[in-house]
Amino acid sequence: MRRAGFTLLEAAVSLAIVGVVVIGALDAYAAESRAALRARQSAPAAALAAERMARLQLLESRQLRALPDTERFGTLTAGAWRYAWRASTAPVADEPDLYALDVVVEWNGGSYALASRAYRPMLESPR
Repeated sequence: MRRAGFTLLEAAVSLAIVGVVVIGALDAYAAESRAALRARQSAPAAALAAERMARLQLLESRQLRALPDTERFGTLTAGAWRYAWRASTAPVADEPDLYALDVVVEWNGGSYALASRAYRPMLESPR
C-alpha cells in the first residue's frame, strides 16, 4: 500500500533542484548588477572623452603642435565618481599637416580611450 505525499528522497531532490535554479538566478542578477554599474561609470567617461576630442578637433595647427595645458589634462567629478582625462597630439610621421589625436579618460576601476586624426594645413601668410 502506497501512502500519499512525498518521500524524504523526493523532497531532497526537489530541494536540490530549486537550490540550483535559485543559485543560477542570483548569479544572473549579480552579473546584471555589475554590468549596470560599469555602464553607469563608463557613460560619463565616454561623453567626456567625446567632448575632449571635439575640442581637439577645433584647434588650429599651431595649438596642435604645442597643446596648451588646459587641453592636455584635467579632472571631472560626476556624482560619486571622479574622472581624470589626458589628451595628446602628435604629428603623423611622413604626413605633413596630419596630426594624431588621443584622449584617455580614467576612473577608479576603468578607462576609456578615443583616437582620431586631424588634417590642419599650414596657411601661408599673405605677402
